[in-house]
Amino acid sequence: MDILLNRADRTYNRLESGRWPNPPEEYLVAVGRLLKLTPDEYHLLWLHTRGHRPAHPLYPEAGVRAAELWQEACDGQRHMMYVTDLAWNVIAHNPAFAAMFVGGKAPQNTARWMLLTEEARTTLMDWETSWAPSLSSQLQAALAENAHSEDLRAIDADVRADPVAGPIYTAPGSPSIAPDGVVRRLNHPLYGPGIAKMVASAPYASPHARAIIVIFHPDDERANASITGEIGHTG
Repeated sequence: MDILLNRADRTYNRLESGRWPNPPEEYLVAVGRLLKLTPDEYHLLWLHTRGHRPAHPLYPEAGVRAAELWQEACDGQRHMMYVTDLAWNVIAHNPAFAAMFVGGKAPQNTARWMLLTEEARTTLMDWETSWAPSLSSQLQAALAENAHSEDLRAIDADVRADPVAGPIYTAPGSPSIAPDGVVRRLNHPLYGPGIAKMVASAPYASPHARAIIVIFHPDDERANASITGEIGHTG
C-alpha cells in the first residue's frame, strides 16, 4: 500500500492500526480511491481516523447513487418532487413537478431555469426580491463547495453576464444554503397563483445532491380542490 500511495514505509500500517491521529484529508482520499471504498466505507474510515464524517464525498462528480430508486421515490410522491445533482442538473422528477412548467416538460437544470429564463420570472412570483436573491446565494454556496464543477462554473458565468440576473447575483445578500422550510409565492401554469412550501434534503450517499418536495396551495379554492382530488386519486 505504501508503494502504491507513494508514502514512507509503514505509513498505511499506522493508519490501519489506529496509531495515526488525525491523518490528512488528501491521504484518506487517496486510500479511499485506491481501495475503491463505497460511500459508507469511506464515511467509516473518517469516523475511525478523524472522528467525524468527511466534508466532501469521495467521488464528487458521481452524482446521485441509485438514481433509479430516487425516480421511484419521485413517482410515489403526490406533491411536486425532483432530485438534482451537485450542479443542479435534474436527475429525477415526477409528473406533478413537470406540470409546473409551460408545456409540461421539466428543465434539464433548475439553476439555469430559475435564474435565466423569462418563464421563471413569471412563474416564481416576486422573483426579483424573493426568489432570485436566495437562489443566487445558494448557487454561490454550491460553487464554493464544488469549485471543480464545470457545470457550476458555466452557470455562474452565464448568470453574471445576464443583464437581469447579473446585478442581483453580484449584490450582497443574505446567506442561503438550501430552500428547506421556505415558503414563497408561485404562479402555477395550471392552477394559478398560490403558496409553495419547500422541503429539502440531501441523499445520504451524495451530500451535495438535493431532493426537494414542493407543496403547492393555490389561492383559488376550486383549483385547490382540483389538486386535492388529484392527490386523493393518485394516493
